[in-house]
Amino acid sequence: MAEGRRTSRQADLGSGSEYRPLVTSDQGEDEEEIFQRKESDVSCPFSGYRFAMAVCGGLVVLCLLAAGLAYLSGKSACTLVDVVTPCGKVRGRHCGAAYMFKGIPYASPPTGRLRWMPPQDPTCWNDTLDATDFRSMCAQVQPLSKQGRVMGSEDCLYVNVWTSSLDHAANLPVMVWIHGGYLHILSGSEPGYSPTEELAENSHVVHVSFNYRLNAFGFMALELLREGSPTNTSGNYGFMDQVAALRWVQKNVRYFGGDPGKVTIYGQSSGGTSVWTMMVSPLAKGLFHRAIDISGSSVFTATMADAEKDNLLFLNRTGCQDAECLHQLSVPKILQSIPWDQYPDWAAEDLCDLPRKGHFVGPVAVVDGYVVPDAPLEVWKKKLEGYSDVPYVIGTTLQETEYAPPYSNLSQWSEEDYHWFVKVRLDTFGENLTKEALDLYPTSEFCSQPKRCVEKTFMTMVSDLRATCPNNVLARQAADVLSSPVYRYVVTYTPSRPAQISSLFSYDSWFAFHMLDTLGFFGTLDYVLGETTEDDHVFQRLIRKYFLHFAKEGAMPPEWPELPNATALLSTTLATRESYRSAQCSLWQRNGMFQYAWVN
Repeated sequence: MAEGRRTSRQADLGSGSEYRPLVTSDQGEDEEEIFQRKESDVSCPFSGYRFAMAVCGGLVVLCLLAAGLAYLSGKSACTLVDVVTPCGKVRGRHCGAAYMFKGIPYASPPTGRLRWMPPQDPTCWNDTLDATDFRSMCAQVQPLSKQGRVMGSEDCLYVNVWTSSLDHAANLPVMVWIHGGYLHILSGSEPGYSPTEELAENSHVVHVSFNYRLNAFGFMALELLREGSPTNTSGNYGFMDQVAALRWVQKNVRYFGGDPGKVTIYGQSSGGTSVWTMMVSPLAKGLFHRAIDISGSSVFTATMADAEKDNLLFLNRTGCQDAECLHQLSVPKILQSIPWDQYPDWAAEDLCDLPRKGHFVGPVAVVDGYVVPDAPLEVWKKKLEGYSDVPYVIGTTLQETEYAPPYSNLSQWSEEDYHWFVKVRLDTFGENLTKEALDLYPTSEFCSQPKRCVEKTFMTMVSDLRATCPNNVLARQAADVLSSPVYRYVVTYTPSRPAQISSLFSYDSWFAFHMLDTLGFFGTLDYVLGETTEDDHVFQRLIRKYFLHFAKEGAMPPEWPELPNATALLSTTLATRESYRSAQCSLWQRNGMFQYAWVN
């Protein structure tokens, strides 16, 4: 059986209500001349389609190659439009009924002496800033290994804005997207895994995405890096970037038609973990007003001191003995020195399998006492000052781990194979655990597709242990502490056909896989499934309906009860269940298995 398969990704690198945007063009044409141009003369963005996404808590990259977003191709001519912000004029595009501004700096490039330092305010500009193209993703390597391809740049701290109005008085709700990728990879401009023109046009919400520092550049905790630090901490620089991006939203979003008093943050996978971090960080308090945590990690306990010791392996690989040397290292050298496949195992390749007793993954995000004052659950339990008491949604999918399983022939397993694999892994924790697990996860529970009963059952078991059940604890704790409403959902929808990614993995995704809800919200299931049915479209509309309602109202509609009353099950309809999967979750919790939940 092939375990820990790595994947690769190919990637291209004014004021007042009377304000009206300036519509311009590169050739200085007036507005009438621009609108008279043929649609074929102006190309809208996203005409090519490369999509990467992180699976298994953000561990693995999924690349989808498609011909382009049909919605955008040739729909209407795009014109150039200028907006005046406090830092200067920015020029974006107006396509159809949506405006798009890409690559606006929210912080200075964290290069040179600013590497491994808190983000600094950007330098403003005198001329018009060209915001018609995305800027570089943050420095990363794919796949997550010493031999991986180095991509991106340290000059990467930029925001992107999609909006349907530039009227300062529009006061549209704002949704700020925090991308996933295990805190190691991806960006805020992944086509299909980020907001779109279509979403802005049909939601009446201002959508914002951004890049933040990743991997060693964003999360390396080392005692050497505390030297000269204004916070006397190391690590969590990427979280500091997220706070800086939210501050940018507060200062600037009104110029793009948004209401800075109605900001929702939402993120998936490690983006969901980031949302939880923002919830408990005093630095982020007041910068947002609702939060949606999609498939985030529930384990967040590592201290900065422990991480600094674990990361000495990185320091040894660099050959450096002081901070000055570290600051002079090249981007490739830093990325190649990360301990991807040796403890602390930043590649974390086994988190889509049942755990091995005593085998853990080291921390990326840490409790530093500055961005994160204490382990997040402890912040709530102790009711420490500074956390955000805002409406909160916690969501997972029923088969989170399903489309990057550890065994390439999982779809061919027999009932006997299933019992044998569960026994091999869980017997190390005690034979009683194995027996109870097999009793609670009979293959007959998931037999709507008879040829895949075993596969679906095993993936549900792993997903419950690693993600679904630990997130129930997080959600219950939030409901106990926050005075604001807290909601819990599980996506149970099985798409009409498998996610056809066999050109990149040796596996197709059949069930409610990691990211299904996010793809539904962004409306990109077509490009995962190849073809979609009306049920697929109904599911997408349902996800979008509830997320947008929450962003606009700060609450779900009456048919979706708050915790602890029930969990919402999202498919082509919304159903609610009390104590959903309580027997299965109780098994893992009372046997101490939540310590093996997804991290980072």
